[in-house]
This record gives sequence, C-alpha cells and structure tokens, in this order.
Amino acid sequence: MAAVATGETSVVATAGAATASATVAVEQVPASVETEGDDLRDLPPATTVRVSAVVRDRNGHSVSGASVAFLVNEGGGTVEPESVPTDAEGRAEANWTLGASGIQTLSATAGAVSARFSATLCGVPPVLDPGLELGRPRVLEPAEIGCGVSVEAPEAGAYYRFTLVGTSVDHRPNATVEISVTGNGGSGGPPRVFATANETPLVAGPSTDLHPGRQERDRRVLSWIARPDGPSPLPDLSGSVSGSRAEPPETRVFTRGSAGTLEDNCTVAERVTGVRLAYNDHIAIYADERLSPHQFVESAEAIVDYYGNFGAPVIRDYFGGVADRDGNGRILALIRDLDPWSRVVAVVWMGDLLSKEDCPASNEGELISIDDYYGYPGSIFRMTGVVVHEAKHVSSHHQLALRAKAGDKDLFDVRHPSWVEEGTAEIAREVSARLGWESIGGPPPGSTIRGSDARRPNGTQRDLWTPEAAGVRIVLNNYGNVVVLQPNSISEHDPYGAGWGFFRFLGDWIGGAATSRLGDAAMFKRLNDAATPVGVDGIQQVAGRTFEELMIDYAQAVSVTGTGAPQIAGVPRFSTYEMSGLNRGPFSPRLGNGRFPYPVTISGSGASAPLWRPLAESATFSGLIGPNGFRIHDFRAERAGDRATIRVDAPEHVRLVVVRIPDQATRNAWGSGRF
Repeated sequence: MAAVATGETSVVATAGAATASATVAVEQVPASVETEGDDLRDLPPATTVRVSAVVRDRNGHSVSGASVAFLVNEGGGTVEPESVPTDAEGRAEANWTLGASGIQTLSATAGAVSARFSATLCGVPPVLDPGLELGRPRVLEPAEIGCGVSVEAPEAGAYYRFTLVGTSVDHRPNATVEISVTGNGGSGGPPRVFATANETPLVAGPSTDLHPGRQERDRRVLSWIARPDGPSPLPDLSGSVSGSRAEPPETRVFTRGSAGTLEDNCTVAERVTGVRLAYNDHIAIYADERLSPHQFVESAEAIVDYYGNFGAPVIRDYFGGVADRDGNGRILALIRDLDPWSRVVAVVWMGDLLSKEDCPASNEGELISIDDYYGYPGSIFRMTGVVVHEAKHVSSHHQLALRAKAGDKDLFDVRHPSWVEEGTAEIAREVSARLGWESIGGPPPGSTIRGSDARRPNGTQRDLWTPEAAGVRIVLNNYGNVVVLQPNSISEHDPYGAGWGFFRFLGDWIGGAATSRLGDAAMFKRLNDAATPVGVDGIQQVAGRTFEELMIDYAQAVSVTGTGAPQIAGVPRFSTYEMSGLNRGPFSPRLGNGRFPYPVTISGSGASAPLWRPLAESATFSGLIGPNGFRIHDFRAERAGDRATIRVDAPEHVRLVVVRIPDQATRNAWGSGRF
C-alpha cells in the first residue's frame, strides 16, 4: 500500500468471516529546507530583503502547512514574521532587515532541519575626493550608490553637486528616491541633523499638450494610410513649382471635420470662406470672412515676413521642407475660431494630405489653423514662432505619411511620441528666433547666449518680446518652468519645455550646433526623415547612443552648465546657452527661489537663498523623480577636511552623477558675465 496524500484514512482487513479496521495517519516529515533567491552581497546596513525557503520531504515533494521559524543568528538584524506556514508549494517567506555588523546570517528551520541565509554588507565607501577633477563628473551605478560614496573636501568652499537622473523611457509612475548624507562635522563638532529636506515641491500635473486630441486624430489617419487597402496621400507637387509662384486667390473655401471617429473627422461639419490677408512665396494667410478680416492684417503681414525670412529656411534645412499637395508652393494659414478644437493656439491635421474623394473634410493641402484669439496684433510676438512650430508638424506629416505608405514594419510606427514631436517643433521655433534676433543685432546662431545678451550696457533688461526674438525667450522660459518642477520628466507632463531642453542638448552635444552656423541642422533633418524610425529608436540611431546613455550625458550637462566649471574634453554640456539665469527676467520660471538647475537642497526662499547644504551635516532628502527626470542636491564644505558619506535608495533605472564645481557661494544669478 502506498500513500497518495497527507491526512487520515481507514484500512480494513478481511479474513474469512473476520474483519478488522485501523486508522492510518499519513504525515509528511520535513527532510530538507532549501533557500531561494540571489546572492545577498554588498548591501547597505538596514536594507530589507525578501527571503524565501522551500520545505521538502525525503522524496523531494514540497511540504505544505509546515511551520518555518526564521531566526537572526548574527549581525543584529531583525526578521518579520518570525514564524510562517508553508504554502501549497512548500514555500515560506519573510522580510529580513540587515543589522550593522560585518557578518549577517539568518536561519530557516522546519522540524529538525534548517537552512541558512547569509549576506555581506558594503565595504568602506570609496572616497571620491581628493580625486574629483573640477568639472569632470563621475557616474555611479545602482550598486555603487546603494553602498554609498564618500567625499572629503580639500579646502573650504569645495562645492559638490549630486544629480539623480532617471534613464527609462517607459511610461512608468514617478518613483520615490532618497539620498542620505552622513557627515562627520569636520572640525566643527558633532553633526546637526535635518529630518527632512527643506523643499517645496511643485508636483507636475497632467500633460500640458496644447493640441488636445490632435495626436489621436493624426494616429487614425496614419493607421488608415498604412493599411494595404488604405488611401495614398495626394502627390507631392513641389517639383512642378518653379520660378515665381502664382498669386493665391483672394478668397478660398476651407472645410472642417467633426470631432469623434475617423469617419467623423472626415465628415464636413463646416465650410469657411477665407479672405486673403498677406502672402509671399512661402506662405499665404487667410482669415474667416465672418471675423472682420481687416483686424488681422497687421499680424498676417508680420507673420508672413518672419516665416519667409527665418522660418522657411529652418524648415527646409532642419526638417527637409514641406510637401506641396495643392501645387501652389505655399503653406496656407487660416485664422478662425477654433473653439471646436478645444481653444488651441494653432493646429494642423494629417487628413488634409488626403483627397476629398477619400476624406471629404480634407483641405487637400498644407494648412495651419490659427485661433482668432491669437491673431490680433498684440500676439504677433508669439505667433511668428508658433507658425514655424506648426510648419514643423506639416513637415513631419509628410515624412510620417511616406513611412506609413511604405509599410516597412522596421521603420513604421503611427506617430512620434508627443514629447519628440513637440520638442523638435520647439527647436524650429527657437532656431528661427535665433535668426530673427541676429537680424536686429542679437548674437548669431551657434554662439552661446549669456546673461549679458539679455541686458543692455546700462544693465537694464532688453526687450525680447519682439516678433524676431520672442521665440528664444519663450523656449527658455518654458524650459525653466519644467526643470523647476519636482518631479520633472522629458516624456511625461509638458512636451514643450521638457522636449526642447533635451533636443537642444542633443543639437549642441551630438549635432555640433556651435561648430558652424546652424551646425546641428543635419542631425535634426536625419531625425525627421522617413527613413529613420520614429521616437526613441530614431533618436538612438541618429545619436549612436542608447537612451540611457543620452540621459546620463544630459544629466552631466545640466550639472555643469552655467557653473563656471572649466571646459573639459569629453564632458557633455550645452554649447549655445548658459542656463543659470533661468530664475529672473526676462526668463522667469514659476518658482524663482534659486537658479538653474534648482537644487532641492535650497535653504529658505528668494533668489539670494543658499542653494546648498553644509557638506559635514547629516540630512535625508526624499522625493519623487520622473522616469527620465532629475533631482539636484548641492553640498558645500565650510572647512577643509569636511567629510560626508552619501547613500541613495532608488530604483534600478536611476543613476547618480557626482561633480565638483566652482564655489557657487561667490556667484550670484548674473555672476561672471553669465546669466
């Protein structure tokens, strides 16, 4: 007789007329306990790890319901719970919090058998300074930041910046990170302790995409084009336009589709007669005849001049130009009431590339719709750059349609992520504004803009709300407003300021913006091309680096730009902007306490508040970090010999960049001729 399971059963024996019965109890006896999991090596004291033990009988079968006792044998740690019954697979789990002494062991006992877990603590944290060259960052991996690093100041005023950076592009929630500083107090006695960081985080809200629904409408059209039986875009007639272009008609009928599905988008909801206001060889601007078009003439003329002089060359050289579906050689813009489009500033729609036969609401050409609220002369400074921004979307639509119709699955995706498309469209706005600013006496493209460029010789602020230069002010202001957020992120929340900052860095560092006039044009043109994959895959292909590597590069540039650190070959940095003035006019983020990159270690409020904490003090700073955002922690030595050990508790996708920079206590917001 063989048992098939644990429990009790009755056994009956019969011999002739005689019978007898007995109750037999079958019980598994633990014969072994096996440990599961990875080696527990190089862990910081007080780390909590999940341990798992499996109980088996002498036949190798798992034993369920067995009581497993966990006991800390060495190291001074704790375990919770101390006794656990095994589950159906014979497994029992507990949380082991390590102690502070060198040898750490934990036993798991079931009946007469047991197994032992062991863990090793981190060794003595490596000392980074002396050894940190001024301005040369060190990048530390998760294992290194968990075990900690030490710095020892060679002199009073030694200034250290610790930048936590997320390197993931996945859509994941913000993560909690904690940086702990254990100072020795130097020669100043015992350390003071701050229980929490003195910061006022401004939590980023939902995406501030100013084109609500546009990405989804474009996605529907692209998916339709990509189908084997889908429509082809109207042919590009650019090659048929030569010499002087024909005068655009004085009036033209424009259509608008309904909101909703693709079928709704292509159903005509409204026809608008547009009255021509101004034009040149690159663009023609109309206004809805119901809006008293004469009131928009001044704006239209300024936009036409700006786009012809500064916008069209950027769209051509940086993004490959625009297609010409209607054969007139121009982009069209229509000023109208965009309330049905959720009060956006301006918008383009991919459906306008299709024929009316396929999509009756199509305008069969390259069209930018501008909301009438922004069409008045008072908004000229804003709209000159907006039209260039939208023209970049028109250029992208052409390239995306080519990719979709080709059907090459290695290259095709329906669209760029919003932060990529909007960030590069802001590059178009900014570069055109650099050309415009140059035309009225500003610094040429490729040169480094500093605080002195934003001020007159007498120290007063220059007026950058001109139609030519406003785009520079707008993108810098938007970028500062994003960086000051905690948490911040490139791919989440605000695709405009965050996207521009990342792509401006790529243009400077990878594209060579400062090596020649418009030196980064070739990089952006390749990134926008139909032969390049969309999104992060395309960025990695063009840059020749993984997204993780690029984020680490970006964090280094953010850490050293505008600090006065020496230029060091191989150290990533911005070349066309000193960012440290993004705390006051004319660039004024919503939080003005401090200056770029807005360390979370700032003490107090106001532009004069110290950005740092004393290096030898003990403190803990905890907060959120975006999947590809950063948090800055600054520390300053009050005396030579001040020391501190820094440990970080963060997810695996977070890295730590450590750099010694010049003493920021001697630099005000406009110090040394910089911002």
